[in-house]
Amino acid sequence: MGLKVIKYLASLALLGSAVGVLQADSFTRTYTGSLSSSAAVVQETFSLSSPSDLLVTTTSYGGGTNLDGSVAGAGGFQPSVTLYTAAGNYVASQLAGSPIAKTDPSTGLALDAYLSRLDLLAGSYILTLTDWETQQPPTATNLSDGFVRYGGTTLMDVGGNTRNATYALNISATSSAAAVPEPATLGFLLVALSGLLLWTRKYSQSHSSDTIHGGPSSK
Repeated sequence: MGLKVIKYLASLALLGSAVGVLQADSFTRTYTGSLSSSAAVVQETFSLSSPSDLLVTTTSYGGGTNLDGSVAGAGGFQPSVTLYTAAGNYVASQLAGSPIAKTDPSTGLALDAYLSRLDLLAGSYILTLTDWETQQPPTATNLSDGFVRYGGTTLMDVGGNTRNATYALNISATSSAAAVPEPATLGFLLVALSGLLLWTRKYSQSHSSDTIHGGPSSK
């Protein structure tokens, strides 16, 4: 293949790598506040436009830096987070033990919540946050069945330590869908490819003509 063709292909490759691509929304959110009572249920909603990797964490039990850059102090209640579809159907709940939670220096425990879900389908979702002793009853089949407070009015962790009502909830979603070229980019690349095919055809015809007539004259 001639040098001109190689340069053309290289330029086309650079163009393809420089143009933008359409990807689903990725986001990070931080919610902070205090429970109105030990039985309170915090609900946050979000939507995914394509399959995404979801990560939910809290930092209020042992303290730490939130996704928005704010810093949460230790001392908050032992949290429990659960994910539902917009229709209220159960999807997932937190793992037993967070791999990134900080240890509260006053209790020696690391009890912040951690929920990870890979390739979560596109759609709308509801995330609930409660004290660990406020849960849906065993007979519940939907979020609409509500929650039951199994502990007293005082917020206490699994070790019997009294806690305050503050929370810091972090939600992040990263698209796991393959990148798709923008429509304008696709059109441009098709035009460029057509130009390349036309140039290649002319080059081949010219080269064939030279071969039939014994090649270019050396005079």
